[in-house]
Amino acid sequence: VEEEKTQPVQPKENRTTAPKPAPVVSYVWPVEGEILRDFSVETLVYDQTMGDWRTHAGVDIAAEAGAKVQCVGDGVVKEVFTDDLMGATVVVDHQNGVISTYSNLAAEPVAAAGQEVESGTVLGEVGASAIAESALPSHLHLEMSRNGEPVDPVGIFSDET
Repeated sequence: VEEEKTQPVQPKENRTTAPKPAPVVSYVWPVEGEILRDFSVETLVYDQTMGDWRTHAGVDIAAEAGAKVQCVGDGVVKEVFTDDLMGATVVVDHQNGVISTYSNLAAEPVAAAGQEVESGTVLGEVGASAIAESALPSHLHLEMSRNGEPVDPVGIFSDET
């Protein structure tokens, strides 16, 4: 009679456990409105304001001047500055490789560098500070990146729904 071979049972403290699932991250649109100009980093698009063909690393969302701009998700405000071409800008680090950048804001965003923000926190208002996009109707310019690479914000929002 052959003896049955069994594996020794590990004590509970030595057992490996399944990793906890990553928290579900959901994003909200910063303003309501139609997309005036799509994301396009691989194909050149004609820029009415600058009168040339260029890439567009974000989306332009139509919104009335003064409309509140909300943060797309939880994170920390990384920078608040005025860009020569894109105007008043707020950059938020979402701590998961995702960065969101809001441009063409009113001159004085309410967000401050280092501020912890949640999805829906007001960062500022839609303005007309982006000289490079002044030929477009009133809008928010939104850029997003994942692990340092620009991504289409529409894709980020569709991934989360």
